[in-house]
Amino acid sequence: MNIGIDARGLDGNRSGIPIYIEQIVKQISNLDKENKYILYSTRKVNIKEKLSDNIFIKDEERRFGSFWMYLKLPKILKEDKIDVFWGTQHLLPMRNKYTKNIKFVLTIHDLAIKKLKTVGSLKNTIIQKLFVKRSLKAADKIIAISEATKKDIIELYNIKEDKITVVYNGTNLKENNYDLTQEQENEIQEKYKIKKIPFIFFLSTIEPRKNVETLIKAYEYILKQGENVKLILAGGLGWKYDRVLNLIKKSAFKQDIYLPGYISKEEKEFLFKNAECFVYPSLYEGFGLPILEAMINKQIVVTANNSSLPEVGGEAAFYYDETLNYENLGNRIIEVFNLSEEERNKRIEQGLEQAKKFTWEKCAKETMKIII
Repeated sequence: MNIGIDARGLDGNRSGIPIYIEQIVKQISNLDKENKYILYSTRKVNIKEKLSDNIFIKDEERRFGSFWMYLKLPKILKEDKIDVFWGTQHLLPMRNKYTKNIKFVLTIHDLAIKKLKTVGSLKNTIIQKLFVKRSLKAADKIIAISEATKKDIIELYNIKEDKITVVYNGTNLKENNYDLTQEQENEIQEKYKIKKIPFIFFLSTIEPRKNVETLIKAYEYILKQGENVKLILAGGLGWKYDRVLNLIKKSAFKQDIYLPGYISKEEKEFLFKNAECFVYPSLYEGFGLPILEAMINKQIVVTANNSSLPEVGGEAAFYYDETLNYENLGNRIIEVFNLSEEERNKRIEQGLEQAKKFTWEKCAKETMKIII
């Protein structure tokens, strides 16, 4: 069987959907030596690990990648004798004479742009409006990465439930362990000025959906309650990040808020393991992978009580209601600060057990059952 995969996004730094695609492709490379896979991309694919001989890459720099995938790829799929095409990111090629006999499988990660009108860039909003409904109707099978996403697909697009299967994302279930030297740890502490000073850690793209502004306001609220703590907001700058930068600039506590951008694996390990807590106040998530990453690194998680986040965090995470309410968030963080050592250790163990429920191998096997 010949299987095509939308592999766009595997060209640079990984976050979100590209991590999902890369991890499943790596698992397929280990699990399936019989079927032929072709990775299609409109940008140069960059996967460091060697893939099995039955996985091929067709990548060529093209402008307007989504339109090319929708309009031009169908003929190429016919020429390559593709039996199944897996749309990994909300988009399938057009159903026409070239694709009429091809099985279409579509993954929907989240419908944030549809549910929250102000969280998507103009480009992504247009692409969603043009292609998501068409792709859902064209799909033979749909993969939702959480029950929350499945519910949204049914409610927003009137798709039959039996067409949708929930396949949770995974995690590598490996604690970061880079054996940092004392010198390296000292350098990180000096860089962020956190030597003997507790800190709150956030890691994700800096964009409106991640609700970083509420976290900054919660941090200011915490300091006004007499806490001595710093705030580290790590991750690449997304769209409309100026609002976050302006809020920091105006803050009376701006000298204690750090926005380092992308961080090294060593820094990430240290920050995860040494923070007072990891805070993820997102407005909406299809899954929420950073929660599991924090748990694997034995960290307490504070997150919002919305969308898929309770599915991912289970009973191990601390939740707050009214996602934009910074006082609610601030009080929940203070509650974590005041945990006894016994209570803290109990939550950490719960987090490790929760994370074990989600593996990329399991995700890949369940995905392959649907594709093949």
